[in-house]
Parts: sequence; structure tokens; C-alpha cells
Amino acid sequence: LTKKQQLIFLAGVFDGEGSFGIVKKKEGHTPAAVLEVQMSDEEVVTLFQRYLKTNRNIRKTRKKKKEYYKDTYRFCIKGYRALHLMEEMLPYLCRRRKEQYYAVVQSIGNGPKNWSSPIFEQTKDETSNV
Repeated sequence: LTKKQQLIFLAGVFDGEGSFGIVKKKEGHTPAAVLEVQMSDEEVVTLFQRYLKTNRNIRKTRKKKKEYYKDTYRFCIKGYRALHLMEEMLPYLCRRRKEQYYAVVQSIGNGPKNWSSPIFEQTKDETSNV
């Protein structure tokens, strides 16, 4: 698959199985964005890892409360990496996810000065009710 096709697939998985929000750190520190995808299909979760060219950020969780529960795999990134991946997926996400993104960006503000690329700005035609 091309990089764009991979991104479209990941955006679809994220829409259904992901979460995006803010992790509040100690007082006096800037809050950080957090992006997570959790599901029982390790291969699909690993696609996020491969797309970002990392071999970290996946955690296995055993769910043995009942015998038929499956183990789950969670991919998690924080900070500017989470924001940048959301920016890349933004054109392919549903309205609700776009609103989450803009709410996080607004809450965090401009962030640290060392962020490499600007955060997408909200346009009236994309999410006018945010």
C-alpha cells in the first residue's frame, strides 16, 4: 500500500477503536496530547507502530476475568507525535474526531516552541460547531 492508503486505513481503525485527548502532567507543565488505539487484533495495532517507524509503544493487556476474554493490545503515543499523527489523519476522520482534535489543540494552546510543524487551524467549513 502507498503511504496515503496506509494513512486512510489507520484513520478508519482509529475512528472505530481509538481515543484522543489530553494527559495532564504535574502542575506547571504543559498538558500533552495522547492518542491510543486498543483492540484484540495485534496485527492491526502493529500497523500504527510500523507507520511511525518505531518498535515501541505497544502494550499487551491480559483480560482473564472470564475465560473467553481475549488479550488486548494498546498502541499509545503522547505529545507532539500524537498531534502530528492526528494532523495527518485529519482529512480522513469523522466529524467527531476532528472536533476532538480541535478541542485538544485549543486546550493545549500553541505548545512548546520546539514543535516542528504548525498545528492545523480550524476552518469554518470543516467543523463550524466546535
